[in-house]
Amino acid sequence: MKFIGMIKLNGKNVKKYMTWAAIVFFIGILIFLAADIFSNIFGKPKPTSRDVEQTSSKNVEVLAPTSYEDKIKRDLIDILSQIKGVGKVNVMVYFEGSSESQPAYNVNENNRVIQEKDSQGGTRTTNENNKSINVVMVNEGTSQKPFILKQVNPSIGGVIVVAEGAEDPHIKEMIKNAVKTVLNLPANKVTVEPMKK
Repeated sequence: MKFIGMIKLNGKNVKKYMTWAAIVFFIGILIFLAADIFSNIFGKPKPTSRDVEQTSSKNVEVLAPTSYEDKIKRDLIDILSQIKGVGKVNVMVYFEGSSESQPAYNVNENNRVIQEKDSQGGTRTTNENNKSINVVMVNEGTSQKPFILKQVNPSIGGVIVVAEGAEDPHIKEMIKNAVKTVLNLPANKVTVEPMKK
């Protein structure tokens, strides 16, 4: 009751306090919004769709995309290590050449025939051939890159596999057959050796 009486008696003061409370409230909201905007601008960049995320219970690791050669080695180690009795595996793959990209080209060709007559009645014919070849570019974000029609990967010249279980002739043969099958290689291009202890 006393509080209601104070409000009635001090009506000017209540309005003044309510105004200040509203100002403080809006300043707090502005500070919160400004902090959120700055954290988005200056915070850590988010991984792009090209990044590969691997999440474990302890940490998060972001890996950049790998080359064709690295992918073949990694996939080969991964699949061979899953074969029963193989154990730890190390692989060396020899590639003949390197990956090659074939971009699209825009070809403009102009052929023009010019015939000139001189004052003595003779004619002279001139052929003009103009050809320009430009790589077709596409926009990717803020930059441009060539439009790739075809990616030509290098051929595999040979594979050496070193495995813990290769001391067993049966496992050694299984490894050799797996490599021949997955990479479509003849037997003379695949060598399997036991890993030193």
